[in-house]
Amino acid sequence: MFQLLGMASCVAFANILLNLFASKAASEAHTFFAVFRSGSFFIAFFVGITSLLLMCSLYFVGRSNLFEMANGVLLMGAISIVGGTLVGFFFRASDVHWSEWVLMSLILIFVGVRYGIGTGLVR
Repeated sequence: MFQLLGMASCVAFANILLNLFASKAASEAHTFFAVFRSGSFFIAFFVGITSLLLMCSLYFVGRSNLFEMANGVLLMGAISIVGGTLVGFFFRASDVHWSEWVLMSLILIFVGVRYGIGTGLVR
């Protein structure tokens, strides 16, 4: 279980970096096509490839635990949402509405409940 969480966290971290560099490439470009010629875009491209490799690794590691696509998308998505929100808020000075903080808190609570049940800590 903890190996799956670790792998999913790596995928989520790669997705956060992918969004960070894609956002940076778009904000630095003066035209739409200039986005695809920037250094930030190429970094995002390679981070995306890394994310894909990590995602395949996650599903390979999880195949013995009946960890399937729905589980993977929910887990990686939840970690990406929470991690990306915190990175955006603390490091990029993004505005986060109070309702988004509530949404993020609910995601954290339910991920905790789900994986508490999965590890046997919660019944």
